[in-house]
Amino acid sequence: MPRKPIAVVVDVTIVSHEFPRSNYGPDFASPKAGAHWRTMCDEDDERSKRYDSLSYSALKELALNPNSGVHMRKAIDYFDYDHTGRGSQPWWSTVVDNFHTVHDSADFPIGYSYTTPVITPEIYLWFLLTEFRRLGGRTLCQQVSHVLDAIQWIAMKHRPVTVVINCTGHGARHLGGVNDHRCYQTRGQTILVRAAWVEETITWLSKTGEAMYIIPRANGEVILGGTKESYINDDKPRGTTTTHILSTILKRYPNILPPGSTEKYAKNPDLMSKFDIVDMRVGFRPSRIGGIRIDVEQSRTGYDEPILIAHNYGHGGAGYQSSWGCAQEVFEKISAARKEPSWTSTTTTVDADPSSKARL
Repeated sequence: MPRKPIAVVVDVTIVSHEFPRSNYGPDFASPKAGAHWRTMCDEDDERSKRYDSLSYSALKELALNPNSGVHMRKAIDYFDYDHTGRGSQPWWSTVVDNFHTVHDSADFPIGYSYTTPVITPEIYLWFLLTEFRRLGGRTLCQQVSHVLDAIQWIAMKHRPVTVVINCTGHGARHLGGVNDHRCYQTRGQTILVRAAWVEETITWLSKTGEAMYIIPRANGEVILGGTKESYINDDKPRGTTTTHILSTILKRYPNILPPGSTEKYAKNPDLMSKFDIVDMRVGFRPSRIGGIRIDVEQSRTGYDEPILIAHNYGHGGAGYQSSWGCAQEVFEKISAARKEPSWTSTTTTVDADPSSKARL
């Protein structure tokens, strides 16, 4: 795992309704992500800049392990507008390796090339879970309706709990004791194709908000995307969206087709037949008005000892690229809270809502 192990012994149990390699539903977005590190945070968002910077370093280190599902690739980001608003280089130019500007697209005049971590989610998620278990972590497959339910399930099987970390994503909207109505879903549709000759990840970003991308994986498969549709819960791939993605990618990056086949496919009017399609996917990004929530609170509800509840959700489409930085801040906030004199006296009331269901 990245960096040196934390010099404390912690007994940790993950309580979740879905795990990697299980029959997960559309709300488990992580396996359906691209995924690569490409920061989206604003120039003046110091908190998110820290999350993304720390995560870049951690993922870069993980890429040294061939079993991690992370590998380093050349990346190019194209913009058809000055996204910095100042005509300057982006803040992350000093974070990534091999950064330089590129000017080879008439439609997207601003471009940046750099080296970035690219993730194969199915491998990476299983790697993390395997490492967690190897280090002594436990897992419990269980659906809960209240943020404190996890305490009961773990206490019945193991021992009392003093800290709960809420990483329920969009589930935080319906989770009893949280019920954060600032959470909402952002629909994303992508296409997985076989194109082993593609070796760089490319993203085209428009002032309209549209983002098209190519993300190659180590196994020769490539993710083509995508869409960003807020408050849309349609979990079926749309044919019109598939056509738009494929035609746009083909126009901007003809090399997505097999080498030497451009002329052959030019005579074929059937767009779908030009690609070796593996799958068409829909996932829901766990977005939140106001961005990521990371904070801590206390509760004594029904327990002799105070329970510290840490929240870490609302990452939207930035989950992978901010993950390690967010985890670091959660650890720091928990450590600080447990050292405060109020640890044994301050109480935050948490009300149960038995009718709600969420995945913890």
